[in-house]
Amino acid sequence: MDMVGRLSENKLTVGGIGTASEWKNLIENANSKKSDSTATNIPTKAEIEYAMAKKEPSQLSFALQLNEDGFGPSDHSSFYGKQVPVLFFFTGTHSDYHKPSDTFDKINYGGLMRVANYVEKIMQSIDGDSKKPTYTVAKSSTMGEGRRGFNVSLGTVPSYAEGDNSGLALDGVRDNSPAAKAGIKAGDKIVKLAGHDIKNISDYVYVLGEMKPDEEYEVIILRGSEKLTLKITPVKR
Repeated sequence: MDMVGRLSENKLTVGGIGTASEWKNLIENANSKKSDSTATNIPTKAEIEYAMAKKEPSQLSFALQLNEDGFGPSDHSSFYGKQVPVLFFFTGTHSDYHKPSDTFDKINYGGLMRVANYVEKIMQSIDGDSKKPTYTVAKSSTMGEGRRGFNVSLGTVPSYAEGDNSGLALDGVRDNSPAAKAGIKAGDKIVKLAGHDIKNISDYVYVLGEMKPDEEYEVIILRGSEKLTLKITPVKR
């Protein structure tokens, strides 16, 4: 679990579902509104109160955004690199990401609890199965093998939710960053960077690993229906 305190619009991203053949069914079954014999499938009083307060009594299951790739922006990548099945739970980035303004009062405590209960159900299902999850190679459109490290920063805040492979949408841009200076804005979608097509976060991370600080690169973005070509100069991370 990484950044699961800002549940919004009931959307929960689950990455790594392509890293074990059992994951997809397990993830979807645990998210079912139908209760079974296990106590963890019964909504708690706090869950019900939260749903009623938000006028979402039918939304006790999540609007899942599933991503097959085992590589991504958190520690699970190292395990997948060693052929260990992984799951990654994430409620999305926000404008306070890595800033002092990311204060406790902005946490969605009801949503945080629901995510924790959901993960608990999944863990119990895994623990109750006598067989280990079956490792599989997840589908990915990344242009290289695995996830590369990188030493440059552009100041973008990517949206890690599963997209349609038409580019990398940005949830935000840091003030005074290379991206901000280039004219990139929150809501833009990066479709080409340093001569490489960008379809998703995997492509983006790969290209960052190839870029060098203080060198100028071309970046092509979509802003609504408009396509813009800009120049960006990364800084050392």
